[in-house]
Amino acid sequence: MNVFKVFLFLLLFLIFLLLYFSKPVTVTKFINSLEDIKFSIESLLDIHDTPYENIVVVTIDEESINKYGRWPWNRKITAKLIENLKEAKVVGLDIVFSERSDPESDEALFQAIGDAGNVISGFFFRDYSTETIPEEIIDYLEDCSLPRYKLLSEKAGIHEFSHIESNLPEILENSLSCAFFNIKPDADGIYRHYPTVYLFKGMIFPSLALQLVRFYLNKEIDLEISEKGVRKLSISNKNINRNYIRINFYKDIKTVSAKDVLEKKVTSDFFKDKIVIVGITEMGVYDIRPTPIDPLTPGVFLHFMAVSNILNGEFLKSSTIYDIGFTFSVMFLVFLATFIKKLKFRMPIYGMVLLIPLLLSSTLLITFDIWLVTVYPFVFSFMYIIILEIFQYFKVDVQTKELKKAFSKYVSPEIVDQIVKNPEKLGLGGDEKDITVLFADIRNFTSITEKLTPHQIVTLLNIYFDKMTEIILKNKGLLDKYIGDAIMAVFNAPLSVQDHPDKACETAILMTEELKNINRILSKKGLPPIRIGIGINTGNAVIGNLGSSFRFEYTAIGDTVNLASRLESLNRIYGTSIIVSHYTVEKVKKRFLFRKIDKVKVKGKEEAVIIYELMEESLENKTIKDLYEKALELYFNAKFEQAEEIFSKLWTEFEDQASKVLADRSKMYVDNPPESNWNGIYEFKEK
Repeated sequence: MNVFKVFLFLLLFLIFLLLYFSKPVTVTKFINSLEDIKFSIESLLDIHDTPYENIVVVTIDEESINKYGRWPWNRKITAKLIENLKEAKVVGLDIVFSERSDPESDEALFQAIGDAGNVISGFFFRDYSTETIPEEIIDYLEDCSLPRYKLLSEKAGIHEFSHIESNLPEILENSLSCAFFNIKPDADGIYRHYPTVYLFKGMIFPSLALQLVRFYLNKEIDLEISEKGVRKLSISNKNINRNYIRINFYKDIKTVSAKDVLEKKVTSDFFKDKIVIVGITEMGVYDIRPTPIDPLTPGVFLHFMAVSNILNGEFLKSSTIYDIGFTFSVMFLVFLATFIKKLKFRMPIYGMVLLIPLLLSSTLLITFDIWLVTVYPFVFSFMYIIILEIFQYFKVDVQTKELKKAFSKYVSPEIVDQIVKNPEKLGLGGDEKDITVLFADIRNFTSITEKLTPHQIVTLLNIYFDKMTEIILKNKGLLDKYIGDAIMAVFNAPLSVQDHPDKACETAILMTEELKNINRILSKKGLPPIRIGIGINTGNAVIGNLGSSFRFEYTAIGDTVNLASRLESLNRIYGTSIIVSHYTVEKVKKRFLFRKIDKVKVKGKEEAVIIYELMEESLENKTIKDLYEKALELYFNAKFEQAEEIFSKLWTEFEDQASKVLADRSKMYVDNPPESNWNGIYEFKEK
């Protein structure tokens, strides 16, 4: 088993490494969607980083569109917007002006951009295009590329584009600089990453966010690129060192409506020395990007987040070494937990270990902006647990079948289960335990069998036992044994059953109700109907494996069992179906209709017992109960004539046999009064 554990551990870890580095699209989509749960936890806890203070988005929103018309606007309006932003340190345009409009409007825009002197115009790259790029555009773009970088290999490991959708030459000429605003979604179409640099025509261009930071800080970017990608990317004291940053999303984005800027409701001083990004947020124009925190995130907000992430140094940091080490550690903890023998101790440990990926990765995200893989350690640890436990289950199952095969022929299924769980308990011996015992017997069975063939007797008993046993087992009873035509059932053994007296009483009622169905089945088979009597008693008894070392059975013995058997026999005398001892009645919690019948001593027992009939709930039975118990009280107080009168009335009106028995006995005491110390107990001399 230990060899299999090690083999499975290494196999699953190798599969993890294969998936982690190969990143199959389907698997990546699944992993990404689950990893985003960490953002939900962050939102649920309402813990969010605060964006860099001096960044604002000027939004071309619904209000602006309603005021100035459909986009694109007349470029004179855009020119005015840029004029009103001239106090900003730097203005990034998440907009491209690739085509000409009317000359006057275009000139107004060119002039505004040139006069402001702070505009970084945006463009985007294409993989395919039907148009040739003019050399004039290439010359202007060269001024926007990064002038200082170091190639560590012949091939640069960054994405290279072959085409571009650029601004008009006059826009480029008048702009402070330019930058691309392409953002690629992940495999599942969700935007989680933001690019740093792309390659075009042998030149390296920064993204809009990086270019904005570059001119805002007035610092040059230090860049080193190898065939594996960006090896070093730093500006001022801010180290990025990657092709794409993982965006740390903000809850609150500082925005100002373009309408308010145009109408000067926001003064130019508000923008002084700030980074301003101008972009479209109106959904009808459709610059909307799905993100882990919002399926309808305006694209310009991603630039805002990237700029703030870089300036605050709070973009999400991830590490391949950390991911692999963390996954290995969690799986190894599960591996150690598998050596805990008891499943009841092992499972909670599994649960705690499986919580580690989510708790630790969420804590690192919230506290240190570290993005640690969550799904891989959880999934592969869970797979390790499932496979091992299934293997262990089938291994135990083989042993279980061997034990069941050996003992099921003479031990009840419940006991077999107990033997399987605790084979050491196979030895002889028993424990004293509070139980409820139920005996059920077919009335006049000897007379019935005299008229039947052996085959018919077997058929009758099989039908009867099958239905009654099913009821006992459904109510958590243990079928102790069949004794001829009698059934012995025990409640609260071998396993503890809460409210076992109630369970026994419920079983008895269901058995008497099922008798109607049994008799219908017997009638269809040409067999006579049957009646049963049931006795129930609660108390301590010895229960366990009793017998010899050659043959033993799981059963209960003691006065509690004997009394239950005697009570069952009393049904013949009182004409009842279910007799219950006061020991049981006192412990019953549910509401049943009990009628106090008598106070008796059964054969073989010195102590008297108060016996009750468990009756079916009905108005007639309640009437009988009330009158009978009134008469019984008179009887116990030696007022035999008054008691006889009520008992006789019950016999006459309801043919209640118990009333007849007590009426005859009351008459006997009228004729032959008992001794003065009479205590109301009637002693039976026979079983």
